[in-house]
Amino acid sequence: MMIKTPITRKRIRDHFAYSFWKYGLLVVLSIFGWNLIYSVTAYRPPRDKKVDTYLVTYAMGEGSLDTLTEMATPAFPDMEALTFLHIALTTDDDYYANMQLSTYIGAQEGDVFLLPTGRFTTYANGGMFISLDTAIAEGLIDTKGIDASAGYLNMGDVEGDAEATAEGIFAIPASDLYGLMALGIDNRDLWIGVTAYSQNRENAIKMVNWLIETFKADKPEWVAQQEAASPQPSQNEVLPSY
Repeated sequence: MMIKTPITRKRIRDHFAYSFWKYGLLVVLSIFGWNLIYSVTAYRPPRDKKVDTYLVTYAMGEGSLDTLTEMATPAFPDMEALTFLHIALTTDDDYYANMQLSTYIGAQEGDVFLLPTGRFTTYANGGMFISLDTAIAEGLIDTKGIDASAGYLNMGDVEGDAEATAEGIFAIPASDLYGLMALGIDNRDLWIGVTAYSQNRENAIKMVNWLIETFKADKPEWVAQQEAASPQPSQNEVLPSY
């Protein structure tokens, strides 16, 4: 005996009325599965073929990160990836931004950082950045007249060895990189450094030099007028050692 169950419009309506959630769940699981597969299998350049630059600032112009990437790419023809990332500080004690920054640093991400004075000093004194003295002396970093001595730090003995002190120029002040303002980035309290854990130091140092070469510019008239009208404590004079 054969039971016939012909497909009718009513049966189709009833089926979707009671089973629509199954299809929704199937779509969600399919998207999740695809993203998971892509995340696991997507090609990632080796760390010596990419340079990640993190900008920790209070403001960033729309599209600025893409612009930075487009501008920098021709100067790094051997790199497979150049990435500029922004960590937005709404206030100095922004919990989320500080947690985000700590997470990236804990995961040893980022080859070059642009950080405000307080944060740079804290992390530099914790051994996060390398001395740039050799790179400057060898001409790998042309400071273009910027007073690099402002980034000098003396962090005391290294592992108790009185003859091995962690001292030198660990940061380049970005106070003269007024070209960054065209991208909505206030450069006046930022310092540039190369992380000690970077696996691409050669190109990280090259990125520091590129930033100086590209964005060093005269102080805009409106900035001079603003500072004259509302004098502020001078910024980027020197990094305070602890």
